[in-house]
Amino acid sequence: MEQPKRPVTDLNWQDIKARIREVVFFLPQYLKNPVDGIKRVPSWDWTTVIILEVLISAACGLLGGIVARHILSVLGGIIVGPVMGLIMSVVLSGILYYAGLFILKTELEYKKIFIVVVLAQIPAQIIGVLSPISRAVTPFAILISALLITVGLVDNFMLEKKRVTKIVGTLTGIVLIFWIYSAVLDITRHRIKVQEYTPESLDQIHKELSEGK
Repeated sequence: MEQPKRPVTDLNWQDIKARIREVVFFLPQYLKNPVDGIKRVPSWDWTTVIILEVLISAACGLLGGIVARHILSVLGGIIVGPVMGLIMSVVLSGILYYAGLFILKTELEYKKIFIVVVLAQIPAQIIGVLSPISRAVTPFAILISALLITVGLVDNFMLEKKRVTKIVGTLTGIVLIFWIYSAVLDITRHRIKVQEYTPESLDQIHKELSEGK
């Protein structure tokens, strides 16, 4: 029988370490088959699932910064990554909660939705480590998360698959549109910067540098 979790206010360092061990032992089993693993999510308390979110976001942020070969990316991944990961998971879980309430006419347990969202993002976060190498990694990761969220919601809450797919598909489409828009802006800015450096401007820069010596 599973032991009841202690309240957050009563947690000590030993309790935190026990929860860290729990998620560390859980991860390899889950990653062997995420689709099957997300069909029955663990009944974690808030502390445990937040620890998982923070650990995964920090680890993937660190690795992503190393792949990008940029010290600021490494630091940002470790510090900003977990905060942004938590915010995104909270917001997305809230959207799904109210979608269930108003569209599916069903009140879903918010914490369970949050656990589904956090677990669904793990494979995408791991794959996202390679995003500095290729832009195509990001939409692929988004689609993987969308698939896992759909499976997680349908199986854990016994919801109609077709309606859940429409909801998650709509959210995924919006996210992909924003990503495409952002990618186009980045590419356009890069081309403008390249075009600004004409042979004449490069000669001028070289001349100014020579005169400054």
